[in-house]
Amino acid sequence: MLFTSILTASLTILSSAVFGAANDYKTHDVIVGGAAGLVYTPNQVWAEVGDHVKFHFQFKNHTVTQSSFDDPCNPLKGGFDSGFNPVAPDAKDSPTFTIEVKDEAPIWVHCEQVDHCPSGMVFAVNAPEKGNTFEKFLEKAKESGEYHDGGSYNDGGSYNDGGSNYDGGSYKRSLISRITGKRNVVKA
Repeated sequence: MLFTSILTASLTILSSAVFGAANDYKTHDVIVGGAAGLVYTPNQVWAEVGDHVKFHFQFKNHTVTQSSFDDPCNPLKGGFDSGFNPVAPDAKDSPTFTIEVKDEAPIWVHCEQVDHCPSGMVFAVNAPEKGNTFEKFLEKAKESGEYHDGGSYNDGGSYNDGGSNYDGGSYKRSLISRITGKRNVVKA
């Protein structure tokens, strides 16, 4: 009996050393909206490669949408997007959306809801302390005002929405796509 317990403990330690612990990552919890208003709380985190950032949606209707430092209030082509997550003020449970940090590069995030990004609803993972800082990203978002006209982005390539093909140029996301979270695009 004692031998079996020692053998089991030894195999557990050995497998952890060889294969790594099952959950070697840290989870950074972020509140999306809610009582704090049009913000992510906290508005930035510093994470290691392999860590997870778990976004907890609170009441209202928000997204977690990847953007870029240079264009904070528009989706990053090929980036992640939670889609809209409407939550009632009296909801007992709230939806979550989790991303994994794949490298040490900064990850810039905004809310796609009309006027939320220019109101300062932005977030960052591993924002630099010098140069392209979170404070500068927030300032750019507040100066953008882009959601009033649906915003636009230039993908420099082609886009196929299943019915129409576009070759390069500038595109606008329609208000309907921002509300529904569907990625329909109209030529700008």
